[in-house]
Amino acid sequence: MVGLAVAHRRGRFGKVFIMELAYSDSFLKALDSMDPALKDIVKVKMFDLQTNPRTPGFNLEKLAGGSLYSGRINDNLRLIMDIDGERTVVLHVDNHDDAYAWAANRRLQVNKTTGSLQMIEIETVREQITLTEQVYIGPKLFEEYDDRYLLALGVPENYLIPVKNATKEHLEWLLDRLPSEVMERLLQLEDGILVPIPRRHGGSPLDHPDSKRHFVTVKATDDLSRALEFPWAQWAVFLHPDQRDLVETSFTGPAKVSGAAGTGKTVVAVHRAFRLARENPSANVLLTTFSRTLASRITQMIEILSEGQDGIPVNLTVTNIHSLALQIWSKHNPGGAFRPAEDEKIKEDLTKAIGLRILGPISLGVVLSEWENVIDYWGITDWDTYRLFPRAGRGTILGQNQREELWSVFGPVLEELASTTGMMTWSQLAFASSSLAKSHESGMYQHIVVDEIQDFGPAEVSLIRALVPPGPDDLFLCGDSAQRIFRRPFSWSSMEIRIQGRSRQLHTNYRNTEQIQRLAEMVLTGPSVGGDGEEEPRHSTSLLTGDEPLVKVCADEQEEILCLGEWLQDMIRLGYQENEIAVFSRRTRTLSSIGNAALRMVGQLKRRDLQDSRTPSDDGVSFGTMHRAKGLEFKAVAVIGCGAENIPDPEMLESACDEAEREEIIEQEKSLLHVALTRPRERLLVTCSNELSDLMPA
Repeated sequence: MVGLAVAHRRGRFGKVFIMELAYSDSFLKALDSMDPALKDIVKVKMFDLQTNPRTPGFNLEKLAGGSLYSGRINDNLRLIMDIDGERTVVLHVDNHDDAYAWAANRRLQVNKTTGSLQMIEIETVREQITLTEQVYIGPKLFEEYDDRYLLALGVPENYLIPVKNATKEHLEWLLDRLPSEVMERLLQLEDGILVPIPRRHGGSPLDHPDSKRHFVTVKATDDLSRALEFPWAQWAVFLHPDQRDLVETSFTGPAKVSGAAGTGKTVVAVHRAFRLARENPSANVLLTTFSRTLASRITQMIEILSEGQDGIPVNLTVTNIHSLALQIWSKHNPGGAFRPAEDEKIKEDLTKAIGLRILGPISLGVVLSEWENVIDYWGITDWDTYRLFPRAGRGTILGQNQREELWSVFGPVLEELASTTGMMTWSQLAFASSSLAKSHESGMYQHIVVDEIQDFGPAEVSLIRALVPPGPDDLFLCGDSAQRIFRRPFSWSSMEIRIQGRSRQLHTNYRNTEQIQRLAEMVLTGPSVGGDGEEEPRHSTSLLTGDEPLVKVCADEQEEILCLGEWLQDMIRLGYQENEIAVFSRRTRTLSSIGNAALRMVGQLKRRDLQDSRTPSDDGVSFGTMHRAKGLEFKAVAVIGCGAENIPDPEMLESACDEAEREEIIEQEKSLLHVALTRPRERLLVTCSNELSDLMPA
């Protein structure tokens, strides 16, 4: 069972009371098997059900026996629900006859001994009792145990006789029918381990610790217009009612949507781009982002969204911004081959250009920082521009003489790059493509939607501004400055993008449980600054609750390997699939030294590396650095190697040229850690060896 919603409903005399609504895994499996068009019909009805399970439109019909009801989805589809007072549990969906046949053999009941909620199959229990009475095969595994003890372990009363008569041949039959935690206890008994009796729970059955293993709890906000996202991965593109306005509203110019991690910015971006392309078939629409991994993920989302709607619109382009820049540059430089100038080469060239020059107090660190944050960042190519450039936000103050000395280093490096055909930094490529777009590609797109805009620097923002003419719905920018991990903040106004009066905020976290969200938010400190220098509020309300994140400080690397391995085993035992699990770390070598060893310990799991064009799939547990985590989500995530020796990155701190830059690096490392911690929906493990990073909350 996988989802609990608590909806507030106003009573006859204006009193507000709580209605419990839950979704079972049998319903999820039935939904998975449906055609996309039928899934959409059911999804729409689910929001009606969340608002009021007793709505007349469902034509509730009580079924024979127990508290099961049938609800009408359409002329053919029926929903099977258990309604007990103010608690409604959705159990199944199917065509009329099959749904009724399914319901005839099932009952939802509260285990009288443990207090947990369990669904049982009536007829198969009776058949198995008859079978075990007639045929005796091998020793009975649990016959020696007292009835009261087995019931206290969670065995449903209806299953007591089959369990006591079970031989090894019956284990598979029981495995398919008993709750996983009950089977785990029985298998421990089979291995000769005496299992302690779980503490009895006296609260709501849905709050029972055993039930919580099968439920993700959702808390409704006071405003029912903020409908809840269903907590399963295949609904990743489902648009929530409080987001619909952002998708459908027309803006007179550039608009910005901000929100904390998990608030659905990518979903809004995908739906808006899809709508603009569908409604304006003669207009070219671009949906772009910084990361190639995220661009691939967005393509998957578009494919899901387009099912049953004649495919992806031909006028919709989805690509990351640097791939687009390369496409434009290559179009106007036929035969030319772009070669990215790697950071190490730039450092080598700058060191060589310094040579025997005496730059006074200016160190190599200052030179590298000025190149990265001013020269390359802003696309400065000549002395006159650099001489007058304001350098706003830089910690080290440079006088005119110092700038001249620095330019004597930068100038030769820029000349060498310019003389080498096709060799540019990524920023230079984006600036070059921007210039080409202004001259030759103006109006290439009529609408551009950007996800993760906080990671666009001046070069990338200059390019999108050049590709679309100013006008209604020209630019729609989604981002969260607290997740800025690739670029420093700057003013969008300097790039002719003004969003005053067209800025919107998302406040509801649909991805993370409140426990995960709370831990991730504690990593961040200080204000989050947006594209026009405005402070972005970070407050958001999580609608999900679950287990507390596990933070494990291990004695050494071997213990960390063991911790990760056991956690992976637990996730598989809890029913998570490989593609629903990810392992992230700050350093690639940690993924190998700890992650690979843990996988070998588990045995049956495979590793799938997240790469630029490679997103999560059914083929293995996703492995990646924290930078690769951007824009992705999983049900369970382990963030490993979170020790003081890895976070913040000591090499980056050492490269800081002054205290201001050091603080800037630390803030960026906090954002990077925050990104990794906000990837899981339900389960989070954080590990380190020896000493936990200072960036992690104590």
